[in-house]
Amino acid sequence: MAAAMASGAERAVLEEEFKWLLQEEVHAVLKQLQDILKEASHRFALPASGSGGAVKPENFVLSTAGTDQVKGVLTLQGDALCQADVNLKMPRNNQLLHFAFREDKQWKLQQIQDARNHVNQAIYLLMNRDVNYQFKTGSEVLKLMDAVMLQLSRARNRLTTPATLTLPEIASSGLTKMFTPALPPDILVNFYINLNKLCLTVYQLHVLQPSTTKNFKPAGGSILHNPGAMFEIGNQRYEVSHVHKVECVVPWLNDALVFFTVSLQLCQQLKDKISVFSSYWNYRPY
Repeated sequence: MAAAMASGAERAVLEEEFKWLLQEEVHAVLKQLQDILKEASHRFALPASGSGGAVKPENFVLSTAGTDQVKGVLTLQGDALCQADVNLKMPRNNQLLHFAFREDKQWKLQQIQDARNHVNQAIYLLMNRDVNYQFKTGSEVLKLMDAVMLQLSRARNRLTTPATLTLPEIASSGLTKMFTPALPPDILVNFYINLNKLCLTVYQLHVLQPSTTKNFKPAGGSILHNPGAMFEIGNQRYEVSHVHKVECVVPWLNDALVFFTVSLQLCQQLKDKISVFSSYWNYRPY
């Protein structure tokens, strides 16, 4: 084994290098991580607690390739969708429907809230080990990196993995009551974040008559339901007849995702450096 072969002099050099790693390099990496994650936190465009400045609203135009069935503009203010102005062309008769958020309504995007909270938790973990803290063992560093990586993975996953919802859950969400004029009973909408995009899905429904429901099979949870999906709510059965998905790119979400990836790589690199030393001796110094 390499550990048994290492001479006393080699062991002493390795132990000095390991001590330097714990006392110097670890803190340099922690400072780098803090700087990156604070930048990521700023990208969520939310004022820090105690700062009085309001967040500037941003307008985004919804679009999708090859169709103009749904058009619209979304106004995002931090983690809140504060306006949605949507035009829907009905496929059956080309009738144009227009609906927008009521002036007194905002829709909180839970994915952005959760991602921000996880980033701030990671920053809190890092700041708890300030430059004066002395790491005694490698295992301390590994545990800290694991805890930070867990928060960063959760933050990234909240943006990359939208919630799976059933159609009754979408139908009964508060989102249906946000609009003026009120949404027709045969229209459902859902907003969500997917990677660096803010997405709107519009479902057009038709009522299933009692005589046609013998093959009724309710759909389970999904990010995006397909035409033909069936569900029941309020003793009435429906089938999805058309699905329209439009989206807009939110540049600062892309920035945040890049910062998450870079930070996770830094954490892993530090873990790897710590672990390399354990291969040089047969006892575990951490």
